[in-house]
Amino acid sequence: MLIGQDNLEEIFGNLIKSNQLSHSYIFFGEPQVGKYSFALSLASCLEKGIFEKVEVENELPKHVLEETLIVRPEGDSIGIDAIRDIKHFLSRKPVYSAHRVVIVDEAHTMTSQAQHATLKIAEEPPPHSLLILITLNIDSLLTTLQSRFQRVYFPRLRTEEIAKLLEDDYKIDRSKADTLAKLSLGRPGRAVSLATNEEEKERFKTASSILAKKTSKSDVIGELLENEDRINPLFAELIARLANDPIKNYDTLRSITLRMSAMSQFSVNKRLQIETALWNI
Repeated sequence: MLIGQDNLEEIFGNLIKSNQLSHSYIFFGEPQVGKYSFALSLASCLEKGIFEKVEVENELPKHVLEETLIVRPEGDSIGIDAIRDIKHFLSRKPVYSAHRVVIVDEAHTMTSQAQHATLKIAEEPPPHSLLILITLNIDSLLTTLQSRFQRVYFPRLRTEEIAKLLEDDYKIDRSKADTLAKLSLGRPGRAVSLATNEEEKERFKTASSILAKKTSKSDVIGELLENEDRINPLFAELIARLANDPIKNYDTLRSITLRMSAMSQFSVNKRLQIETALWNI
């Protein structure tokens, strides 16, 4: 059983059994709430006939999924070459499943050219294809592209569910599990990272300082420009914290997600985008 995804397991299980699975879905919601994990479990279910947690290592399944292609950003973006690979992969007929599955993680990093190419695939999908886009914010995708996909929102999970996950799967004592679950903001992936990943712990401290206005934004911007691989993870952390009050923080959340999308384009001034994103915090 996947933690917190009982209803989606049932819904997609019924769609598979009744042969009513769509060719294209957008899984959207905050980071680390289970979008990618569920996509992998869905792909595995199509091959093996059962929903189960897929173990990953370095963001990829430990065990090969024969009919699944996973596309992730190279550097800061997903470009047109990756979409050509998708088209070629889906043109081949499946052997071990009724579907060939493509999972595009961090789809909001697709360049404009890549999004238009994806739209063409979605407009005339091969009969055996399943294309899943995973994104933080659906509005970061072209409206025309959104219209070709069915949308599935992944909400935050209950604190109790996350604490149980930490206790059962990671053998963390109940008291510490409860504390980490509360800090996770409803995101199981975040809870696991806070328990096991030093970089995640450091991002948590940096975001806390920014939001409490206890650190110089210019210093943060300088550090991010020197270590560009930290930009998206820190912004994702800020989004998670600001989303606790989405009405109050609507403008700031919108600015950050738009800047994240803009930075996937090679021609933009990253310093300007970061400054704009942090301006209202």
